[in-house]
Amino acid sequence: MKQESQLNKRWAIGQPRPAEQAVARPASAIAVRRLLVVLVLIAIGLRLWFIALNPIDPSSSTADDGDYYRRALRFAITGLYIDDGWLIRPPLHVFFFAAWLRIGVLLGNLKLGLLLIQLAQTALSTLNVLLGFGIARRLFGNPSAGLLFAAFLALWFPFVEQPSVLFSELLYSTLFLTHFWLLLRFDASGRLGTLALSGLALGAAALARSPALYSIAFVVLWLVVREQSKRNKEQTGQRQSLFSVLGSLFTSTLVPAIIVVVCCLAVVLPWTARNYIVYHRIIPVDTLGQINMWLDLDKVDQRTQHIETLRHMPQADRQAYAMARAKEILAADPLKPFRNMWPTFQHIWKAQFVEDYFIKESFYDRPLRAAAPLGLFGDLLWLVFTAAGLVGLAAPPREGWHNRLFVLAWVGYTLFTVLIFHVEPRYLLPLWIMIALYGAGVLAGLRTKKQEQRTNQQKSIVNRLSSIVQVVLLVAFAVLLVTYRDYPSIIRQGLTREWWMRAGDNAFARGDYTGAAQDYRTAADVQPSFLDSKVRLALSQLAQGYNAEARATLAGVNLRTAQFVSELATPGGGPEKAADFNAVEATIGLDLQQWTLQWLRPPATTAVHLGNGTDLGYIAGFSGSEQGPTGSYRWLSNAGKFVLPLPAPLQPGATVALRVVAPQPTPLTIAMGDRRVTVTVTPDHWREYIVPVPPELAGQQSLTVELSAPPFIPLYQNPDSNDMRQLSVMVSDIWVK
Repeated sequence: MKQESQLNKRWAIGQPRPAEQAVARPASAIAVRRLLVVLVLIAIGLRLWFIALNPIDPSSSTADDGDYYRRALRFAITGLYIDDGWLIRPPLHVFFFAAWLRIGVLLGNLKLGLLLIQLAQTALSTLNVLLGFGIARRLFGNPSAGLLFAAFLALWFPFVEQPSVLFSELLYSTLFLTHFWLLLRFDASGRLGTLALSGLALGAAALARSPALYSIAFVVLWLVVREQSKRNKEQTGQRQSLFSVLGSLFTSTLVPAIIVVVCCLAVVLPWTARNYIVYHRIIPVDTLGQINMWLDLDKVDQRTQHIETLRHMPQADRQAYAMARAKEILAADPLKPFRNMWPTFQHIWKAQFVEDYFIKESFYDRPLRAAAPLGLFGDLLWLVFTAAGLVGLAAPPREGWHNRLFVLAWVGYTLFTVLIFHVEPRYLLPLWIMIALYGAGVLAGLRTKKQEQRTNQQKSIVNRLSSIVQVVLLVAFAVLLVTYRDYPSIIRQGLTREWWMRAGDNAFARGDYTGAAQDYRTAADVQPSFLDSKVRLALSQLAQGYNAEARATLAGVNLRTAQFVSELATPGGGPEKAADFNAVEATIGLDLQQWTLQWLRPPATTAVHLGNGTDLGYIAGFSGSEQGPTGSYRWLSNAGKFVLPLPAPLQPGATVALRVVAPQPTPLTIAMGDRRVTVTVTPDHWREYIVPVPPELAGQQSLTVELSAPPFIPLYQNPDSNDMRQLSVMVSDIWVK
């Protein structure tokens, strides 16, 4: 009877009876595998689609991705790792990027290196889907939970976007999920080798993001609680003194804890030793936390000044200086870190894509409009998994107290660090991963919940308290979500704005600049805080020659694209304006030449001189402006083009002339239409190279001339150089005759 009762209970919570297992398990396993393969293929497809949708140019970014790219590129070229930014950063993701950039350097194509990074990150992101399936299945003993968690990791927009950009979070989340998966495997097998691998993965994660280093304490806690739970099951009814229990726990967890700590530190300490050798200070991984703490504690309007102060002092002294300033602030006001905590806490619980798409003042070249269906679906996915995850975290721990406390420790740790410092969506990814994991467990158990309730008519006090906590958490989450933003009004306003923005874009594309200006003006009236509409309005005015109106439209608009367009609308030219544009190109964080080809409508012309501030809107694929003995010019990268709107249709027999020089004999391929001509550019002095326009292009009023040449990297050829650009030939002029 007792055995039959246990079997009925197992069956009641969704597990097959022994008689059914022989038939049900193989069919179920095949179905699970098929669904997992489908999710993996969807994950790969979505990430490749977004990579194609979101071309990146980190070389001109002033954010973290630009710093990572420049460090990685220098390391790929020279083998030297230099902390040339204002912080000592974790190095592992930089090394990861450098490995792929090195292939691009060897093949003479840095864009290929960037593409390889994105493809490698796509592989990591796909691995996360598989790891997520394995973690949830092991944790909850339910393949459905594994599939649901894998679906969240495959479909949620922040995870789809990650492979296309150069940040540390994707590598970090992969290593952390690997660490957690290996812990669960050790929990099932007891193999110390698996535990050692888990420690190595944690150490590697710490070299991608240093907060992981301090979570060694969570692993030790996990080991202690796991051992105690095992003893409670094995020694039911036996009484032991507290000292006996503690002593037994210490001896049984000492060896596993030592293994984890030693393996973790074996990965981290070589980098710590490097920091000590270079800077003569104990810096375990980076200086990010200490410096950010000072900057976040002090006044916001002084942040730029503080950063400049740090930049002008030796790298080794920056951490000590920042800590001293932070201690001064805390000595004067010990509660300073907590005074702005509530608004920050509210800001965490927001619908992120709605925030980016309908509330932020600019897309700034992020393809959010094209990604809106996936992004908005992702917010609904996040809402469901977060609500379910909060319920799961407050439920009695069927997966074991050691696993529950481990996850709660990570949730609390992530929340605390974000609240003390500042909120960025990518900093919150570990939080959503953990909550969504438990959300998958709850959603997978919905089918069996009624059956469980029928077999447990009398709820224990623990279950009743758990139910109360679950209700409180759900109500609190709903209140935070509803009170932070008026989402219905925001979405209605945003959809109206987007309708007019799309209408304006369509009108601009077909050359109806008056209609485009009216549409953009309406979009700006619907949502004045969306500054992209004012930039597009100014571009429409500029296309009509209304320069003064364009400058007035952009007055007070604090966007880098707005400042650039306003400068374009300002009369004047020459070397000073060229220098201003050159500075913008170097720091704007997007491919400005490609952007101006899309959005500027420069005057029709038969000649363009490069580097004097009047060439933007006609060119793509060139480096910044430079001045030589004979005037201004630009370097061609490995490939570029001219797009020339002509004042009159091309005549038969027309020719194109290019004024070019190179540091060594270089083959330059010139393509117009389907015709390609290769000339050898000589290094002795500037020369004109004349190429006939293909007869089939006669009558056209726009001419595209594509150029390509084998590139080189100055730093790769000359260690004394500091130039990491990819260059080929110098071009100063193009004429159509």
